[in-house]
Amino acid sequence: MNEAPPAAELGYEQYSGRACCWCGKPLWHGAVSAGISRGRMGAHVLDIEVYACPDCAGAPQTPARPCTP
Repeated sequence: MNEAPPAAELGYEQYSGRACCWCGKPLWHGAVSAGISRGRMGAHVLDIEVYACPDCAGAPQTPARPCTP
């Protein structure tokens, strides 16, 4: 499995775990852990566990190339 995208590249919903970290689709059912998204903002550590939709969980893509729902 690929590493989760960096925390600084995630939108609010993705960072909060309410949307897929890869494609941004809302997560209602079947969310799968995509690992730890890592990042820093000055002295603040932004690391957080992020989730993927079932479509992206098998073959995650970079945020620039989202999976097709």
